[in-house]
Amino acid sequence: MEACYTDLFENAKTVLEKNWRGKSTTPSPALYPHQWSWDSAFIAIGYAHYSQEKAQSELDSILQGQWDNGLLPHMIFNPKVRGYFPDYSYWKTESHSPNGILTSGLVQPPVHAIAAIKYYLHTHEKKDIRRWFPKLKKYHNYLLEMRDPENSGFATIYHPWESGFDNSPRWDEALTCIKPGDIPEYKRSDITQVEKAEERPTKQHYDKYIYLVEILKKFDYNDKSIYKEIPFKIKDVVFNTILYVANKSLLEIANILEEDDKEILEWIERQEDNFIKQFCPEPEMGLFYDYDLVADKFIEKRTVSALIPIYTGFIEKDIVDMTVTWLEHSHFCGVSEREVARYCKYPLAPSTSLDSPSFSHITYWRGPIWINTNWILYQGLRTYKYDEKAEKLRKAMLDLIRDNGFYEYFDPHDGSGHGSKDFSWTSSLAIDLLHKCDI
Repeated sequence: MEACYTDLFENAKTVLEKNWRGKSTTPSPALYPHQWSWDSAFIAIGYAHYSQEKAQSELDSILQGQWDNGLLPHMIFNPKVRGYFPDYSYWKTESHSPNGILTSGLVQPPVHAIAAIKYYLHTHEKKDIRRWFPKLKKYHNYLLEMRDPENSGFATIYHPWESGFDNSPRWDEALTCIKPGDIPEYKRSDITQVEKAEERPTKQHYDKYIYLVEILKKFDYNDKSIYKEIPFKIKDVVFNTILYVANKSLLEIANILEEDDKEILEWIERQEDNFIKQFCPEPEMGLFYDYDLVADKFIEKRTVSALIPIYTGFIEKDIVDMTVTWLEHSHFCGVSEREVARYCKYPLAPSTSLDSPSFSHITYWRGPIWINTNWILYQGLRTYKYDEKAEKLRKAMLDLIRDNGFYEYFDPHDGSGHGSKDFSWTSSLAIDLLHKCDI
């Protein structure tokens, strides 16, 4: 481990220890006091390097909330926590959640199989992945059956929260077309936990978030009914990039366990056949976009999501070369134009392009740098053998965290931390980066 990051590993472990709750880890001490789905998967990746017992517990804990239909809820609630909105009583999922476990009724990107194979490569312990495999396959099957009646190979999200990029400008136009009906009175807890309220989504957007959940509740989370009526239906490029990589991880697990892999291979083949058509309207540009099923058009917003598909590893190299050119462009805090490069202290991709009219340097998903998205880009650069560029990105992430702390997200101008302090996936992925992702 590099001498200049000597203390970073121990400091990252301290953050995770602070957020550990006995069986799982909260994303942060105050703002996110429950267990979140893709957070736990990212967190397990870090634990796998030094505490395999906690990595195992993290994945066991989130997978225990799986519904009978395969849906893996994006939240498992701690019933002892009070004052969080929306809490477990709001979701009305009791008839779906197993064994009295308190869950939400949405999903999040399926990072779990990726975390599971990374765990196995550290432990070579088959009993754990054997226990997880049927649950993971059931979740993927849910996404590729109930969330994909078009048989495209790609899951549809019903809500910005399902993307993980809750407040991204990617969703602005789709939300503008939604006229909220009756929604319950509510009191937000998120705006009291950050330094500036403008870091968080607007009330106008939050009302629409709640309205979409009300529709899910109205149809008692029945996907066939929801698919006909929900006014927000997006083929999310980041969600489905992760789903593809997760299918590859699931295939690897199936082969290790000598399980039937025919269905997984069919999923992968369908995704590879349709990916460019579904997400890349102009391959020569090297940018990828979400597809709005309601409006029947691409969402052409220059955000970090447009670069994420380099994580897949199967897209043709000439397309990826263009994607990497965008990553190095000044609009994404690259170094190709000096005056803008000086505008960004660290050469990391912000969540929204600097020249976008939607860019806001400290607002949740509308401009700040996030470690998980840059970690994904780093994986993609390594896969395509851009080793020098990958190493530059890795060191920039570690420098950002070392200099500013384990924050949820960072101002791309000066690197200052925002959102939650002591954020778990920032800590966990720092640990992974310190080990250079050798596993």
